[in-house]
Amino acid sequence: MGTKELSLLAFLAIEPGAHSREELAALLWGESSDADARASLRQALKHLRDALGDAVVVERGRAMLAPDFPSDVADFRRAARESPADAIRFDVPHALAGLSVRHAPAFDEWLERTRAELRREYEEALATVGREALGRHAWREALSVADRWLAADPLSEPAIRLAVEATYLSGDRRAALARFADYRRLLERETGVAPGHALLSLIRRVESDAALDAPTAPADDWYARPPALQATLIERDAEWRALGGAWRVLGPSSGAILLVEGEAGAGKTRLAEEFLRWVVAEGGAVLRGRGYGGRAGVSYGTMVEVLRESLDQPGVGGTAPDWLTEVARLVPEIRQRFPGLPSPSPGSDPMHGSRLYEGVAQMLLAISAERPVVVAVDDLQWCDEDSCSLLLFLARRLERAPILWLGLLTLGELERDAPAARLCRVWRTRPHAGAVTLAPLSAEGVLSLVTEMGRLGDGPEVRHFAGRLHEVTRGNPFYLQELLKTLFAQEVLRDSPAGWVLPEAQSPGVLDVSMPRSVQDAIAERVERLPEPAHAMLVTVAVAETGCDTEVLSHMHGISRLHAAALGDALVGRRLLVEEENAYRCAHPVIGRVVRDGLSPSRRREVHRSLALTLQGLSRDSGDAALAGIIALHADRGGERGLAYQAALAASRVAAERFTPEEALSWLDQAATYARTPEEAAEVNRLTALLVDETAPVLGTR
Repeated sequence: MGTKELSLLAFLAIEPGAHSREELAALLWGESSDADARASLRQALKHLRDALGDAVVVERGRAMLAPDFPSDVADFRRAARESPADAIRFDVPHALAGLSVRHAPAFDEWLERTRAELRREYEEALATVGREALGRHAWREALSVADRWLAADPLSEPAIRLAVEATYLSGDRRAALARFADYRRLLERETGVAPGHALLSLIRRVESDAALDAPTAPADDWYARPPALQATLIERDAEWRALGGAWRVLGPSSGAILLVEGEAGAGKTRLAEEFLRWVVAEGGAVLRGRGYGGRAGVSYGTMVEVLRESLDQPGVGGTAPDWLTEVARLVPEIRQRFPGLPSPSPGSDPMHGSRLYEGVAQMLLAISAERPVVVAVDDLQWCDEDSCSLLLFLARRLERAPILWLGLLTLGELERDAPAARLCRVWRTRPHAGAVTLAPLSAEGVLSLVTEMGRLGDGPEVRHFAGRLHEVTRGNPFYLQELLKTLFAQEVLRDSPAGWVLPEAQSPGVLDVSMPRSVQDAIAERVERLPEPAHAMLVTVAVAETGCDTEVLSHMHGISRLHAAALGDALVGRRLLVEEENAYRCAHPVIGRVVRDGLSPSRRREVHRSLALTLQGLSRDSGDAALAGIIALHADRGGERGLAYQAALAASRVAAERFTPEEALSWLDQAATYARTPEEAAEVNRLTALLVDETAPVLGTR
């Protein structure tokens, strides 16, 4: 069949219905005489009928294909209308490739127009499927759609927006920015124009959120090539809808409160982080804070984290200077951002507490006037008393501001008389308040997770393996991941380009022999496999609990800061630590607990002692008295009662300067227990009486 016959067949298949001979002759033989064109058309139709039989219908000067003649183009267009997900499986970018007819300008115009229409319909289907995937928080699926779209049109701005957003939402901010940089260079080289406003706005939002940059890969052999243990959110659709619903409630005169509850390791933080990235991509502002266990007595610790994150928000400059001055009592960095602020009022002013609260409220109002805000507090159960009091005030004071108060609460760790317990009880009574509880994964959920991560089918051996994982972990996502990491480290599991190689494929029954008895055992085994320098650093971070920066670690272990950072990054790569705000912390409370429980009382006491002495030296050198409370806690646990006494007095002075009299008195109470001589006890009594006399009006109203 010649080129003209193929071209005629393509036209009749793509343009259904009857066509006159004159139209067809002009389409393909327009540069020939009428007689030659009609003769060529008759010959082409005869060849088609010889090849296709009754599928080619010729009657009364017209020609067409039978209605049931198969056509990929018709199938694609039907799918585009009814099922875009099926439509994008068609190879539309290469449709009609190779069709080229000499001396037929009308056909060339039709061919170019048809290709353009098919590409447009194909890209509309890609856009629909990509948006739908984002709506289902299926970030990897959305990224796959974006890659397919960019393969068809590398300069498509909607496609690169989808790719950047999906990459960022999946947790890889650096890769998202790198994709944009590559696109911008390509766009400049090919067209000489700059990216559009919508794409640049998305990039600015992604750049502003540096909370979850991917960690540096370590140098250890197995961990240098770890298997992918990330998957889409499984069995969390209802919780995601609740988060999205709380976000959509926000308006010019409406806020919302949502508590996300679950046992340790249920995936609260993972769910929240995906949601917060989505909020950033949607144009919202995210302010994060966290409660810390073992940090009793440090006032406003959680809210200080929230307020420090707010300094980078564009609306903060709209706060009146007098109110910024009040907030600067908690966050001195505000004075670096706004050096012209007036001096604060005296700390003994009985109205200072209320002015501080109102100053924070005014700052959040200014930020929310620019864009909706999510204030997210992880480990809410450990939130300090003053932060809880401030959060209670703010949620009531800013009830009509577009702010979502998001609290992540670990069930079983919230004491009945803890400050956060009262906060949660009050929050539940507020308008637009809600709560969701994350249940463990079902057996089918674990199966879905394993098949996705391992690129496995749904065979009997996979079901057996997933069933054993569910049996051991009881569906706890964190425990499940820890168990998988241990099995890979033991080489019970192996990764391959085709997917995971399961234990049954290597030796029947090995899974039953090697499966750790509990997740704590799994974590302990991973810790025991560490080289001694890395193990010692992990011990320090676990005992510290609140995190250690490289300066502390370098002094503790007698190594350079560069060496400390390298060890820290290796532990991050092993998924035992995370790096947040320039400090290393255990990746999960369970890891810290397992490491501490594995220490003898003597070693734990010596680590506390070394931490106290190290922090004392650094505090003296830098003049940072805010460390005094933490020094006192470590000194007490390390048996350094003299240092604990001095640090408790310093912590009391810091608290008094920040006008948190309850905290100041609490530290004086601690100092009284550390006093070793009658003179030290008398000094504590004198300072206590002085503080009570100065702050009596405030202490009586709080």
